[in-house]
Amino acid sequence: MIKVGPQFWPRGTSWDHKGRCEISRIFISCSQSRIHSIHFAYIEGGNKVVFSDKIGGGGEGTTSMQTITLDHPSEYITGISGGCQGSYGGPYLSSITFHTNKATYGPYVPGAIDKSSLVTDFNYEVGGRFYGFFGTYRPDGIESIGFYMKPLEKLPNAHRALLQ
Repeated sequence: MIKVGPQFWPRGTSWDHKGRCEISRIFISCSQSRIHSIHFAYIEGGNKVVFSDKIGGGGEGTTSMQTITLDHPSEYITGISGGCQGSYGGPYLSSITFHTNKATYGPYVPGAIDKSSLVTDFNYEVGGRFYGFFGTYRPDGIESIGFYMKPLEKLPNAHRALLQ
């Protein structure tokens, strides 16, 4: 199992959903400058929908609530991308896009980003099997996000042919 995530030193409270890989919905609360909170709806036991606790802040200044509905079980997470921007209180997630095998959802918080205070852009691709999200949050929003993955044990036939 590999942890793919932030390349800076987050200061917030950690959250970890390792092993929670069957996602049916993602709920995002955001403003023009940051992601305030994220909730996930997971499938457990084959057909039971279980909601995560709210991850992130209270949502003061929230201007948008978005819901992503995945076509579970045939649709699954293949990557996440976005940006983290700095502030006096520390970094925060300023935009996020979820990538699946069927679609791209986002970017959320597509407002103007002040590149002079940008901490990092990120584009993480699941190179194997997705095994859940992790990250950090503060009272005013999401600070960081990453995911767990299990690498492929064998290259797909198409990749092996290229190497020969």
